[in-house]
Amino acid sequence: MIRINLLPGQRVREGTQAADVRLEALGALGVVLLAVGLCVYYSGTLDDDIEVRQREKQDKSQQLVALKEKIKQVQDFEQKRKLLEDKNRAIDQLEKTRNGPVRVLDSVSQSMDPLKLWLVRLSMKGNEVELEGRALTNDDVVEFVNNLRRADAFSSIRLAETRSGTEAKMNLYLFKVNLAVKG
Repeated sequence: MIRINLLPGQRVREGTQAADVRLEALGALGVVLLAVGLCVYYSGTLDDDIEVRQREKQDKSQQLVALKEKIKQVQDFEQKRKLLEDKNRAIDQLEKTRNGPVRVLDSVSQSMDPLKLWLVRLSMKGNEVELEGRALTNDDVVEFVNNLRRADAFSSIRLAETRSGTEAKMNLYLFKVNLAVKG
């Protein structure tokens, strides 16, 4: 009897195994190529993000430089403004001090009779004024102080001292008056 082998032989198996190995290798190669493609795509998007971030950084750096320059200009302006305000304050103070002694001397000279009374010393510190002088009589000193009280330029007028003395063989009254300048 003839035997018929219905089971596949070894040759058939070898061909199938080779086809299976090729198919697996082809699948692995496809997966590797897909992975490499995805990596290249992801790398490209990261490079684009890096470029965008670098451009933003450059823009921010330029803005920072511009803002620093503006800050410096503002600081210079503030410094100049402060210097100008200081100068204006100094000018105002000089105006006040320049007019102060002139007004004091004018008011004092209007309050005294030069034939009966004369001043030896006038010192002014701030608003405080100290007068020293000589008079022929004690009544002349009292009249002078009363005239000062009537003047609108002074406040808190006080006769500090009056004493008699002799100067150039003449009897005189030496006096000191303290007062404050208004305003």
